Amino acid sequence: MQSQSSSSLEGLWVLLVPQEEARVPMMARAANDECYLLGFKNVFSARRFAQSSAPQAEPRMIVPGNKQEFIGIAQSAGAVGVLVDYDPSTNAYASAAELF
Repeated sequence: MQSQSSSSLEGLWVLLVPQEEARVPMMARAANDECYLLGFKNVFSARRFAQSSAPQAEPRMIVPGNKQEFIGIAQSAGAVGVLVDYDPSTNAYASAAELF
């Protein structure tokens, strides 16, 4: 896994998907059964992913005001990190980062 040098998730885009009565950030489970938050470098890549894989998803940028909420949700779901710009057609991603 290639690490992203940034020490923050701020500025990444996540996709919010409906779950029960709320919208939560989209996660992915890796082959080793670890869970990751999906993050995107820009809204265009987030929308492209949503169009092909999750049409009901809504892009949302991680900013200082919502960062801790997203980290908490991801950690509660067992996420160990974030995959940046995941491509489901190739199962590749641009980078990975810790949840902070």
